[in-house]
Amino acid sequence: MIKKEILKNGTRVILIPNNSTGVISAMVMFGVGSRYENDKIAGISHLLEHMHYKGTGKRATAIDVAEFIESIGGEHNAFTSKEYTGYYVKVASRHLEKSYDFLSDILLNSRFQADELEREKSVVVEEIKMYEDSPMDMVGSKFEESLFGNNALGRDVIGFRESVLATTRGNLVDFRSRYYTGPNTVIVLSGNFNGLSDNELLALTEKYFTFSSSLTPDALPVTPQCERLHLVEKPTEQSHLVIGFQGAPFAHPDRYKLKILAVILGGSMSSRMFEEIREKRGLAYAVRCTTSSYSDAGTIETQVGVPHAKVIEAVKAVMNEYGKIRKEEVGERELRKAKEIIYGKLLISFEDSLDVASHHAISETLAGQSFTPEELMAIYEKITAQDILEVANKYFVSDRLSLAYIGPGVSREDTEKALTL
Repeated sequence: MIKKEILKNGTRVILIPNNSTGVISAMVMFGVGSRYENDKIAGISHLLEHMHYKGTGKRATAIDVAEFIESIGGEHNAFTSKEYTGYYVKVASRHLEKSYDFLSDILLNSRFQADELEREKSVVVEEIKMYEDSPMDMVGSKFEESLFGNNALGRDVIGFRESVLATTRGNLVDFRSRYYTGPNTVIVLSGNFNGLSDNELLALTEKYFTFSSSLTPDALPVTPQCERLHLVEKPTEQSHLVIGFQGAPFAHPDRYKLKILAVILGGSMSSRMFEEIREKRGLAYAVRCTTSSYSDAGTIETQVGVPHAKVIEAVKAVMNEYGKIRKEEVGERELRKAKEIIYGKLLISFEDSLDVASHHAISETLAGQSFTPEELMAIYEKITAQDILEVANKYFVSDRLSLAYIGPGVSREDTEKALTL
């Protein structure tokens, strides 16, 4: 049974026991990411995440930090998104308290030494370069930039070279003190609790995670400014495209309907986009349709990499599939298959205590609630073919549409003409 409690400092704690495993995953998530940054400090959330692994008073160096979890056979890592930052440890359940000691130490006691900061800024700049050399990854970011505009939500998480290099220790300390607070924190324990009761776990959490009870500033407000075409000319082996629409926010009921719609269009090897673009036309090795959601915005998008000479044909093929699904209800067999794909992936992911912890941490952070697999399946089960037709017509409209492209020069006029529902 899942239990949620709020500590005195405002930290939300979610306990998810599973005695069938011998491991425990501890996830600490903060409701802050690149969306909370202005251009001057762009990338600071991501850089701060890196700097939490560079030494504390107790574990003086980056090697000391890394070796501690490795010495007890565990895994640890962190990640930064636009609206949340997460840190996790996965260890044998007998080391549960050690995982707390580790996470609280790096999050509360990191020293942010000047020499380490300068080195890590250079590392992040190289990460930016690596990302810029990967058009398949970069085109997705360019799509969100085109969909949401030149603002904190449209900007990539990693920031700019100039803003990263200009970040000071004082910037890091100030940013952490504003956003790494109790009311902005979700801690999830998933797995085997090693015999500890819920009350003992809550006391342990309160002992180690002594964040301040200060309230945090809101994210920067965003008014999406949809740019229909975002073309980046660059020499590449393939032309990379993302074509999609503004979607539904995380807590909106349409998010689940759009998820099914995306699976039908491009969520499997028997999906419509895959069959048309790869199997029938031979245009691409990989094609996929996905959704993403933020607290007040979302996307539904199709990504494909094609030969340079086939860009316009690919755009027309994608738009044709978007158009067809707006015209008639999907069949019951196709709808059932999409639901089973979602159920299967959901259940498989919930076999891993870390995936369970991540799911509940993200849901609690973005929506203030989370659902079990059974509850999610009940939501999906109620969705009908008529619902899918309605959301296709609601979201697949011209004023929500954007295309991002990376590759050799392509005709803007021809691309615009092909971008027709």
